[in-house]
Amino acid sequence: MEKITKKATLAEQAYEQIKKMIITGKLAPGEELPEEKLAFELGISRTPLREALRKLAADALIDLRSTRPAAVALFTSQDVREIMELRRLLELHCLEQLPKAGSRQLLFELKQNAAQQAQAVERSDFAYFMNKDQQFHALLTNTTSNRRMKEIIAAINTGGSRALLLLSETLETSAAEAYKEHLAIIDAIEQGDIGLAKQQLAAHLDTIENRLLNHYINQEVL
Repeated sequence: MEKITKKATLAEQAYEQIKKMIITGKLAPGEELPEEKLAFELGISRTPLREALRKLAADALIDLRSTRPAAVALFTSQDVREIMELRRLLELHCLEQLPKAGSRQLLFELKQNAAQQAQAVERSDFAYFMNKDQQFHALLTNTTSNRRMKEIIAAINTGGSRALLLLSETLETSAAEAYKEHLAIIDAIEQGDIGLAKQQLAAHLDTIENRLLNHYINQEVL
């Protein structure tokens, strides 16, 4: 584990570093996070660490417990259904706000992002792909001026990205499929057909949910 240095605040750096370890699977679901051990490994005191843990809990990445150490959150099939229901409601609503003619700047950024996704798939760099996937969906939801909605979407997608990354045995196939589905969404926006773009996005989110449910339902049966 890397020592924390003073660039951003210590709490912000601790938050980013712990979040990265959760998203990449270095910290497993259900794994406890003893404050004394974690603070020592990061080279910081407990005060900024606790601030970081509160922020991670707000993102639903960890569970804070009163009598035991915090622990990395455990996902279930019900969590998947709830996360994906919210994503559909919010992301499709944001896409409706896009002007019919689309936005040149948005299209440029989406295409640039898609090119980076393609590179990640070609290199089998799936951690980088997940970063670009999350960024792609953030670009689609930037069409709203509602700051609180953006914050909610960002928090939901952080949890969703972590869950998807846990499916490492299917990530090579799912990344390539997701990239193609993203291209279909971009094409519809470029054509000015927001209705089609919504259909493509809805189908994409359905595919994600089905993949996640297959994984977590199987885990619950075992």
